[in-house]
Amino acid sequence: MARDRPSWIAWVAGTLLSAFAAIGLPAAALAKQLAFVVGNDAYQEISPLSAGVNDARAMSAALKRAGFEIELVENGTQRQISRALAAIEGRIAPGDTVLFHYSGHGFEIDGQNWLLPVDVPAAREGESGLVKDAAFNAAEIIDRLQARGAGTVVAILDACRNNPFARPGTRALVGSQGLARMDASNGVFIMFSAGSKQQALDKLSPNDPAATSIFVRSFLPLVERTDLTLIDIAKETQAKVRDLARSIGHEQIPAYYDGIVGRVNLTGALPAAKPELLAQSDAPAPRQPRPGAAEDVFWQSIEGSMQPAMFEAYLAQVRGNTFSGTYRKLAELRLIALRGGAPSPPARTEMAPPKPPPAASSPAPSSDPDIAACDRTAADSRDTEKPADIPGGELSAANTIQAISACARAADAQAAPRRVFYQLARAYEANGNRVDATRFLQKAADLGHPLALYTLADKLLAGQDRPRDAARALALFYRAADAGISGAVVRIGLIYANGQGTGRDHAKAVAFYNLALKLQEPTVYPELAAAYLNGRGVLRDIGKACELFRQGAAAGNAASIAGEKANCAGR
Repeated sequence: MARDRPSWIAWVAGTLLSAFAAIGLPAAALAKQLAFVVGNDAYQEISPLSAGVNDARAMSAALKRAGFEIELVENGTQRQISRALAAIEGRIAPGDTVLFHYSGHGFEIDGQNWLLPVDVPAAREGESGLVKDAAFNAAEIIDRLQARGAGTVVAILDACRNNPFARPGTRALVGSQGLARMDASNGVFIMFSAGSKQQALDKLSPNDPAATSIFVRSFLPLVERTDLTLIDIAKETQAKVRDLARSIGHEQIPAYYDGIVGRVNLTGALPAAKPELLAQSDAPAPRQPRPGAAEDVFWQSIEGSMQPAMFEAYLAQVRGNTFSGTYRKLAELRLIALRGGAPSPPARTEMAPPKPPPAASSPAPSSDPDIAACDRTAADSRDTEKPADIPGGELSAANTIQAISACARAADAQAAPRRVFYQLARAYEANGNRVDATRFLQKAADLGHPLALYTLADKLLAGQDRPRDAARALALFYRAADAGISGAVVRIGLIYANGQGTGRDHAKAVAFYNLALKLQEPTVYPELAAAYLNGRGVLRDIGKACELFRQGAAAGNAASIAGEKANCAGR
């Protein structure tokens, strides 16, 4: 738990900074930027790494160019790291920005993250105390830096690798793959190189010529960008790392935890204004998000999207006072980037359809016999990720056990495609095992499988197999829509129409129905027709409603056929 900074230090620091600001001197000019950088490769008793020292050197060079004073440790023992930490503590003055970068092995024990020096002993099952005595608690390092009066502490942990204590023939010390989530206290920003339960890659392949990890090589170009906030840097790094990892079929998306109020860049100063935003410079800074708030859930579901419509939807919620506007500036920035020019006012009742993903052929038949067997027995006909020669379909009682067996083996394969986890969930569901079905459906959704996202959202909205959570369902439907499931766009509209987990907003519902119509999604016809029939979100127009019912009926939609029969006789 973070220790409270002495109140008199905070008061003195705040008073001095306010005084200098009053006479026109920027606060950034009064504070130092310090960096404590550690890179470990040459572990003595556990598995060595290949990029830690190179990462530390590259980060140190970039941070030095950005104005940081550097304390660098390469292949540090417990004593060497302790001495360097004490040295950096001694240089911190109230209001300074302190950045801590660690690249090396990290290990989660009992919900806490431990950073391992190169002389950490090999440990087996039951010897967690041995590791704790020899390693560094990441949260305690942050606490120590903040307790010295640092105004901003940025911690960057590139340490989410496999269990370093696993050895053949022994019972390994138990810890989760990846680091545990960390709460960022006020004034602290934490970034991990990978998300929960994800492995961080040093290299894309044995022949990868880059000397740094995929996280550091993605982060480095942003270090000297004074126009980017910490959130901007985190989001751009996430996208770059994700794309690099997916190029080899691996899932790695950096996570971050933000405890900083307002817009701050890597040096702790306000970001320099971009020319295209000067006209908006009088806009208030976004407020600190409230954990668990609907706005935060909504934003987290769309922040990595490449579809302008998603950000237009967010901004429409802000204009309607449903959301406070915490992420308004970020949404406007994303729209600028996606449109390639200055932002234009988003439409209120109709949105541009998302750009289609690059054309890609269906996956070729797998050479792995277990994956191939899983595809044959459990593929979903709607799944665009299944091999082209597999039709897919409903699971029958006769082949359910065979599907479970094949897909369970396939899921154990290294770098198993994400569709395998979705197919295993389908097989368990068909067999009546709802617990395992939910577990693997969540796994597939975590990996971004489109149909898994849609199916999990549907279950959450209905309260099936888990407590009903409309806000989270909305977030997942947004992700599914962004992944190309046009039916998810209709479901988003229905959520707004019914006021599930958000305020009822028929105009917003119609906006999403029109977006689905442009995507030629057949399930939207009866919903949009009903909106015109009842004058909800649009002016009442029975003729338009009947036209939509007929279009849906021609597309084979059963609800449209029934709607036309009930409402349009003689028209």
